[in-house]
Amino acid sequence: MDKWKEIKERLAHLHGSVELLADGHKLSLIKVHDGKKIFVRVYVDGCVDFAWTKTEDGKPVHAQGQFWRPMKRAAYPKKHYAALKRGWGKKEADRMITPRVIAVVPDFGTEGAVVAHLKKHFPDLDIKADEVAS
Repeated sequence: MDKWKEIKERLAHLHGSVELLADGHKLSLIKVHDGKKIFVRVYVDGCVDFAWTKTEDGKPVHAQGQFWRPMKRAAYPKKHYAALKRGWGKKEADRMITPRVIAVVPDFGTEGAVVAHLKKHFPDLDIKADEVAS
């Protein structure tokens, strides 16, 4: 079976999980909920450290941040475009409403989203072999 399909299948149900090995790090993907939303959280080497969310020029500062979802936001919403254009000019207004990566976060909305991110950036990752109890 394709490893990407297997990852999706293991994360199909609530509290489904899978452990992966990528770039010398152990990733734990777990489908969780916070009472309102269901999402997939990525743990790197068994933890989530929110110091890893920092970015510079759209790239994560810490190596562990590369496994997380880039969060994009614009400085101003598009509904303010007309006022920004009058005040700052078209070129600057376009820059102000263009979304940029401001952080990376450990949560993905669906298992398909996390698989697409990992497939794009880490095509050679391995699924960790399950240990059999003796």
